[in-house]
This record gives sequence, structure tokens and C-alpha cells, in this order.
Amino acid sequence: MRDGVVLVHSSDLHIDDLDTHVGPKRGQHGLVGLAAVLALARAQAADLVLLAGDTFDNARIATPVLRQAAELLAGAGRPVVVLPGNHDALQPDCLFRRAGILDLPHVAVLGATHADTVLFDAIGLEIIGRAHHGDEDFPPLGPARARRARFQVAMAHGHYVPEPEWEWHAHRSWRISDAALAGAGADYVALGHWDRAVRVGPDGTAAFYSGSPDLAGSANLVRLTEAGVGVTREVLRA
Repeated sequence: MRDGVVLVHSSDLHIDDLDTHVGPKRGQHGLVGLAAVLALARAQAADLVLLAGDTFDNARIATPVLRQAAELLAGAGRPVVVLPGNHDALQPDCLFRRAGILDLPHVAVLGATHADTVLFDAIGLEIIGRAHHGDEDFPPLGPARARRARFQVAMAHGHYVPEPEWEWHAHRSWRISDAALAGAGADYVALGHWDRAVRVGPDGTAAFYSGSPDLAGSANLVRLTEAGVGVTREVLRA
């Protein structure tokens, strides 16, 4: 076992049909972002990749695009853990099943291939997360879990609201509070739902949004060691 674990965290790729997608950056597309995230993981010799929701943009994506996404994931060369978000929620005929992603041996889709926990015993890592199953509201982060590995990472797809603004954002779904982040008890909280990359939450918590590849232009490189958690933003290159 190494001294630590290296992760690449991204979210909100919003893969869409090639002929209809209009991204914030001209010529950008979710498949480009996915390829760039996986290339970063290879370049950094990351142990695994975390995709924290909205990997796909909607449920109407054409089969050829889904197959291209599956081909990229099949060639990742390392485990990938995917958390379904509100745009790609788990449905009976979900995108991940249509794309064949559920059949890829090194890709774990929380809520589908695994209930809410993925264990990587060889590197001493546990990933936990609550998948979206539809449009209904729910707490994206659950209470702290008893650890089953040296390191624990929580994944959540939702909207962070600091305590003073909680009531002002009562209309929002999937709110994440300071108390939920502090109570998660994880070494790192990999968040999705925001297009910008930012650290959130109270002091003493390592909770980060990665931002979307097309807007943030980066992904989070996370190093988990006995000494603590180190997080840097790494530029993505097409």
C-alpha cells in the first residue's frame, strides 16, 4: 500500500448530442471534457477518478454519443466512480444502462452497480454517495458512516448554502448545509452541481466543488495522506 491515495475529481460534464450542444466555450463539448479529465488522471498516475454528478446532460442523448462516452470510460485505465446527478438521474432505462457503462468492470455507478458505497481495499479507500433517482428533493449528504477503510471520501451532488442564508434558499432543492458537511466525517467531500470550482463549508472540512471542465477549465487533484488532504486545481487540456 502506498503512503497515500491520489484522486481526480470532476463533475458537470453535461455530455450532450454533438449536433445540438451549445457550450459556454465555442467548440467545447462534454465528451471533450471527459477525455481531458481522464487524460489528467493518466498524467498524474491517479488511483481513480470521481465524477460527481451530471456526467450527462439529459435523458434524450443519442446512442452514438453514449457509446463514445462508454468507450472513453472503457479506456480510462483506472477505476472510475460515478455519482448520478439531477440531469442523469437513475431511471429504469437510465443513460448509464443504455450506454453500456454498467457493464464496464472498472466503473462503479453509485445507486446502480453499488448501492451507496464502493470499497477499494488495495489502496485503503471507501467512497460513499447518494445518487439522484429522479427530481424529488432529498439531502445529498447523509450522516457520518463508520469507516471501513483508512480513507473515506463522500460524494454529493447538490447546492451548498451557508448557515446565514439557509432560509433565503428554501426554494432550492438538494441543499447542503454547513452542519451536513461537518457531520459527514469524510476526509474529502467531492461535490457537484456548480460550474465553478470552489471550496465551501466550515473550517476543518475539505469540501470542494470541482466545477465543470468547460467553465472551470480544471479538475481537482486530491492527495489523501496520513498527514492530511491536499487539493490543487489542475488545468485540463483537450
